[in-house]
Amino acid sequence: MSPNLLVSSILLSIILLSGCISLETLKFSAEASVDAMQSSMDRKLKAKPAVGTGFVPMQQLAKDPKLPFDKAWIMEGVDWSRYRTIYIAPVNTDHLVRATWWQESIRADQMRQDIQNMAAFMRAQFIKAFQDDPHRRLRVVMSPESGSLTIEVAITELVPSKVLLNVIKVAGPYGSGLAAGALERGVEAQSAVAFEARIKDADTGQTVAMFADRQYATLRPIDIKGFTWYGNAEDIVEQWANQFVEIANRRPGETIKPASTFSLIPW
Repeated sequence: MSPNLLVSSILLSIILLSGCISLETLKFSAEASVDAMQSSMDRKLKAKPAVGTGFVPMQQLAKDPKLPFDKAWIMEGVDWSRYRTIYIAPVNTDHLVRATWWQESIRADQMRQDIQNMAAFMRAQFIKAFQDDPHRRLRVVMSPESGSLTIEVAITELVPSKVLLNVIKVAGPYGSGLAAGALERGVEAQSAVAFEARIKDADTGQTVAMFADRQYATLRPIDIKGFTWYGNAEDIVEQWANQFVEIANRRPGETIKPASTFSLIPW
């Protein structure tokens, strides 16, 4: 079976099993590309945007089709070329710790430590992403300095993977993991992580940009990352870190696409 036909078959199975759309809408023409099908699935299987926790004023943010996040706000008239360095502040966990949903988690007694571990991981990934940027657009500094941007990020949701369920999925036929994941998304049963972020001018303290996003674990035929509690969440955090670098390097009018909601690669 050709790769394109395999992708098409798996995607069609997900659509039918998840009940995301009716049979009447499954009138793909013979010429319809796999990319178009993937784009359609991305829209249907994307996590619902978070309502916000107050770290940023969510009502001021809106969807920007040229950016990869659920919502964004960028101050007009900012001369971004004047910034040469960037400071990544310790990741805020206050809004997550104050939430009550995690107390019902299967890891309720470990969640406080899990949250701190993820916060440290997230900051490290953002620092690494900017340090590894081949364009060297912004140099990472360990404390704010004149001419710096400061990124302040808050983790606002952190749902661990259901490890046992993910292991059981492997026993099913190839592609059943994708279908099962699609069904879980319909009832908000997927591993998820969300953030709110603000970017400030270090000299004035003024907020010059804000972003927010919420993501489910990437759907895979065999979800190896789902064999650990936070493998999927770490994968999402790495994607976010790289997307912030892309935004920093973005040319006027350039579109930065969000990561796909599914992959045929199991890692």
